[in-house]
Formats: sequence, structure tokens, C-alpha cells
Amino acid sequence: MKWGLSVVAVGALLFLAVAAADGEVWEEDDGEVLIRSERGAKTRNDPCRYAKGAWSECDTKSNTRTRTLTLKKGDAATCEQTKTIQKKCKKACRYDKGPWGECTSGRMARTDALRPNSDPSCEQARQITKRCKPKGQKKAKGTRRNKQ
Repeated sequence: MKWGLSVVAVGALLFLAVAAADGEVWEEDDGEVLIRSERGAKTRNDPCRYAKGAWSECDTKSNTRTRTLTLKKGDAATCEQTKTIQKKCKKACRYDKGPWGECTSGRMARTDALRPNSDPSCEQARQITKRCKPKGQKKAKGTRRNKQ
């Protein structure tokens, strides 16, 4: 029993050490990214700050775009000189809203049409539905009481 508990404790410590080895984004603004890394004792007081590069054009095969971060401030021995970030591209799908249909069975719908010059991989039309109350059925309002 004693050995089993020790093995679990050592495993937990190893897990925490591995998890702490990865850098974490702490602050981000338009011009730079602050990344704190737990690799060395010095990094707690001297975080790595990176200047943001421009986003690349969207790669249509992988549907991703990349950005390079360049070390702006921090110890070159403990901070990576450059980092690359990837994220999915947003499709430029723009729609003209259609008129709402009648309220039937507590639902109403409209069909929106794709605007010209939108991404060709977007759906040509999209269907939007929402809940509704049929005309003539209004919720009965209760009487209000003024607090005295």
C-alpha cells in the first residue's frame, strides 16, 4: 500500500512537471504577446514577449493561416526566438436576409441568399428558424402591485 501511494505521487509530480514545461499565453494585445514559461527559475521574473507578424493568406488545402511571433523582449537562452501560430480560416460567407415566413407550430423560418463576391465554397442559401407565437395569442399580463 505504501509503495502504491508513492508511485501515484511520483506520477502526479512528473505530470505536473511536464505540464509546466509548455509555455502559456498570459497577455495579448494588438502589438505583442506575453508568454510565460516555467522552464527555468529566471523566467518567472523575465517573461518572453513576442512581436506579432502579419497573418498569412489562407491555405485552401488545409483551411489554415499562420502567423510568426518574433522575440521582442526576454532571455534568448530561455525564450524561443520565433514561434509559429496556426488557426483555421474564416470563410467570407455574407448573406442577404430574406423575409420571415408565417408562424406555424410555434416556429418561423427565413431563407438567406449568398451575396455576390462571397467565398465560393459557402452554401448558396441558408435556412434560419426561430421560435414564435402565433398572432392573436398574447401572454396574459398579470396585475402589478406597487410596493409600499
